[in-house]
Amino acid sequence: MHTEATTEIIVVTIKMQAPSFFNSKKLDRQADIVNEINEKHISYEEFLRKTAYKDAPMKIDESFFNDSDMKSTYYLVVVYDKTSRTPLLSSRYYFDKAIISKVVNSTSCEKVNMDQYKEGELFLADRLSGNTENPIYQKNRDYIFSLFYSEVLTRNRNSSLILMARKEKEDRLLNKYNRLGFETIGSKMHNGKDHWIVILDLKKAQYIVSKT
Repeated sequence: MHTEATTEIIVVTIKMQAPSFFNSKKLDRQADIVNEINEKHISYEEFLRKTAYKDAPMKIDESFFNDSDMKSTYYLVVVYDKTSRTPLLSSRYYFDKAIISKVVNSTSCEKVNMDQYKEGELFLADRLSGNTENPIYQKNRDYIFSLFYSEVLTRNRNSSLILMARKEKEDRLLNKYNRLGFETIGSKMHNGKDHWIVILDLKKAQYIVSKT
């Protein structure tokens, strides 16, 4: 008798070093703590990012996938099914204020004053990548996102989070972030596409997980 395989969906965060060249001309990504488990999680994130953006109508270069734009420590968040070893959702985030300023500050955006934030009080999350065609993802989407948001919130309760939401015809993504408490502070052309820029003080958003 056939029985449906069980799932054990978990979420992890990997602290990453700034990418650098290791004994070759290839730019390698490396965890702050190098071990087999972290390498496995990094490979999951790599799969998710390549899968999610392989046909994306965006102007993206190699740095989009190898994180060569990162000049200091950053983090990868990965949700996966431990039972089947299936990557489900991932994102990266970073606290480098110089890079954040370069990414978000433009003529169509209210300038984010980086000086008002102490080190570790402001971070930007991007490269959100979902395994959307996978049945496990489709069946457990709400739970997957709940785990993801809970992980980010728990680790960064005293910080503010900046996101970029791609502009859409009915702006469903922007409306979702607004419902979660994000404030829209402007817009910017990013990778050839118009994006809204939103920000949320996580100290004031302890309810975010229950609303996903």
